[in-house]
Amino acid sequence: MTTQTPGTTPDQVSDFYDVYNSLLRKYWDDNFHFGYWLDDTDDSSVAVATDRFTDIMIGKLPVGPGARVLDVGCGIGKPAVRLAQKTGASVVGISINQQQVDEGNARAAAEGLAGRVSFRPANALELPFEDGSFDAVLAFESICHMPRLPALREMSRVLKPGGRIALTDLIKLDDSDGSAADAGFETQALPRYSDYPALTAAAGVEIDELTDVSAHTNRTYAAMAEGITRGTDEIVEQFGPGVVNVLQAVAAPLGPSASVGCLIMAGHKAG
Repeated sequence: MTTQTPGTTPDQVSDFYDVYNSLLRKYWDDNFHFGYWLDDTDDSSVAVATDRFTDIMIGKLPVGPGARVLDVGCGIGKPAVRLAQKTGASVVGISINQQQVDEGNARAAAEGLAGRVSFRPANALELPFEDGSFDAVLAFESICHMPRLPALREMSRVLKPGGRIALTDLIKLDDSDGSAADAGFETQALPRYSDYPALTAAAGVEIDELTDVSAHTNRTYAAMAEGITRGTDEIVEQFGPGVVNVLQAVAAPLGPSASVGCLIMAGHKAG
């Protein structure tokens, strides 16, 4: 399937977020993922739209008290905490970025969930967990940073038989090569929607739902561009113009003539 693309090693992805964690929090949201808008008339804020997407993904994982969920690529922990609050499940979040791990653990403690929600540094391609350790896995807009097949195989390995997996991924919507540059930041080459059945089957995951949600997420560009524009002077003053250029590159493929879309895959471990 995909192979490691130059510029997307774990260390490089971590270095990217060392710079952009604080910027995303200030000019986007504590949810480091797309927003989900219901239709063209939906005027929801970024905070509402990103929480809505989190809730949609939580709904793909039918877990409750006593269940153990792995959040692969947890950001700064907002989705994991929300999942635990809504379902009663325990959540372990992993990230290759230590800043995100520290922020996530602080968030869990502030919400009184330190006993049920925890975060630790780990590489998703070498998960530090035994086979069958989790009832469910969430990978929320994180698999785009990884070689997908090895990552999916690791997620499947740590799932119990029949365990549930739900993820979102960036997909290419045109006939381009789908390079990492298409998505504007540290991503692997992008798949097409039609690539997913073969990809998941090779990883031992059976698809229960595969949905292209690009029409609901493509407003992310306008909302992110607005935040960047509003904060440009401050960003340049603190970090220099190069950071603005990268933020604009992140947002650009999601614009009105978007070449990058988004899908939801929900499935379960085969066997």
